[in-house]
Amino acid sequence: MEGTQWQLVLPGVMLLIWPGIAYWHATLAKNTKRAEFNNLLFDTLLFGLWCSVLDFYVLGTITLALACLMNNLVVGGPRRMLLSALVFTFSALVGALVTGPDFRPYVNVRVDIYQWAGAVGYFMVMGRVTYQQNRQIGRNMRAIEMQNRLFQTLLDLTLLSHHTTTIDALLDQFLDHLRTHFPDYGFAVILHERARPATDSFAATANLTADDRKQLTTLTENLSAEKTGRAIVRQRGDGATLYLTPMDHHSGLYLGWLIVKAPEENSGLEQILPLFADQLAGATENKLLQLELTRLAERDALTNLYNRGFFDSALHACIANKERLSGADFAVIVMDIDRLKEANDRYGHEAGDALITCVAQHLQACTRESDILARYGGDEFTFLLPATNLDAAQALLERIRAHLVDQYCVINLPTGPHRLALGLSLGCACSSEVASQEVLAMADERMYDDKRSNRERHDD
Repeated sequence: MEGTQWQLVLPGVMLLIWPGIAYWHATLAKNTKRAEFNNLLFDTLLFGLWCSVLDFYVLGTITLALACLMNNLVVGGPRRMLLSALVFTFSALVGALVTGPDFRPYVNVRVDIYQWAGAVGYFMVMGRVTYQQNRQIGRNMRAIEMQNRLFQTLLDLTLLSHHTTTIDALLDQFLDHLRTHFPDYGFAVILHERARPATDSFAATANLTADDRKQLTTLTENLSAEKTGRAIVRQRGDGATLYLTPMDHHSGLYLGWLIVKAPEENSGLEQILPLFADQLAGATENKLLQLELTRLAERDALTNLYNRGFFDSALHACIANKERLSGADFAVIVMDIDRLKEANDRYGHEAGDALITCVAQHLQACTRESDILARYGGDEFTFLLPATNLDAAQALLERIRAHLVDQYCVINLPTGPHRLALGLSLGCACSSEVASQEVLAMADERMYDDKRSNRERHDD
């Protein structure tokens, strides 16, 4: 290590001022990654020169060379490490030519101890930094995985809202998707009617135990009193965390809550749940509106029975099915209210509407789950009976006739309540006796035959 003064001073000064220059360079660079690569190579260049100044003291040279190689390997991979080795060797040789080819592999024990302490400290620091970086990478990867699963579930929700036919089916299938993406989490959705918040209108759960559901029932009794757009976090004694996110700020008819039971606290989940609840609220609102519009389009406003348009569509489906499968018979019953015109002329149209509504209620009492009961016209009703033969249709017709015996409709008149007897003319036909396209006409013709018979009995 003997030599002129500048041989030690100049490299030492460079080692002192270089960190500041490197930081300034990295701060101003447009491409920070490339700037970091260049700084590490310049580190290697300086350390190679420093080793030549130290006359290639073996322990110091090995330590500095390993430090340079490790830095470049961690940041740039094997190719950068190989480039670093070439730069280190080149700078050391150049330094040796400038300072002289002196070689002093050993100095003394104190220098060895100092060098070993520095090397151990450096590599421990590098190990610690690498460990922290790996942990941060792991956390970032888990966060990205969580976000990907959440956004995939949001996409699934959008698709589900177009393919489900009821709110219950939407919520159940949505929670099934959540359970698939997050098997360690529990979920619940609770919707209350805004006008009656104490009543559960819709509810669905997934991955929750009976105790969990019982706790949620108790917990949600007071939820409507909490007005907040943020998730409410409740810690449980078993280490799990409940996130309760309101959906009421989007809902017009319903108050809603999306509830997530997480195995541990998750701040990222707390931040993204409002977006999740917004998407679910929007899908629920759209489905409710769609169902209401469908109901209004299919239903008669006075009786809430199916209307003629819906009946005709269902009849065409039965006709098409019969044409494909000869054994797929269906039947139609046509009904007409007796003496409705007389009630309208004598007591007014409000009395006639009351009579129509009363008849509809009695007919609904005779309806099977598979039957389609519709108000076909002013005083005319129709039954479509899929997968029904003529005998079964005749049995239903007689059951309706027997059900209306001695039944009355009470109407309120200025003079007081008045009873109107209920009477129907009925006719039925089946696709087993006529062509499927002629079933309705045949049933209508038989209904008029029955009406003439009823009128003749009434006149007698």
